[in-house]
Amino acid sequence: MAAKKKTTKKVIIKQAPVSKPEVVDVFASPVIGMVYETTILMRHEPMAKDHPLAKVSFHGSTGDISLYPMEPKYEARMESLITGDMLVKGPPTMLVSKEETPFEWIKSFPKATLGGKLYASELITYYENQ
Repeated sequence: MAAKKKTTKKVIIKQAPVSKPEVVDVFASPVIGMVYETTILMRHEPMAKDHPLAKVSFHGSTGDISLYPMEPKYEARMESLITGDMLVKGPPTMLVSKEETPFEWIKSFPKATLGGKLYASELITYYENQ
């Protein structure tokens, strides 16, 4: 009896093209539905932990800036801090207008000179419905 030849079939599996997720730079321009927030702190290091005084938020959908004070005795100081333009030192020194460019103004907070022992944390982003 003759042995049967084994035949092999080549099966070609086509894969769908893999699409790369779109990377959005949320700091290039304001994204509708996003909130950009920083915390203003008072420096106490190395003796004690730095103390948060307020949060400042920019809402991408409306362009509004909100202040959320955390310490009542510093509330007036925080309100006066966010009413004006922002001075950013470093080459080059810039003055960023809150009225003309509110998004650039909130982005400049971490690099700005706030006076005394005050400084701002890096911006965080989250969706408004969170």
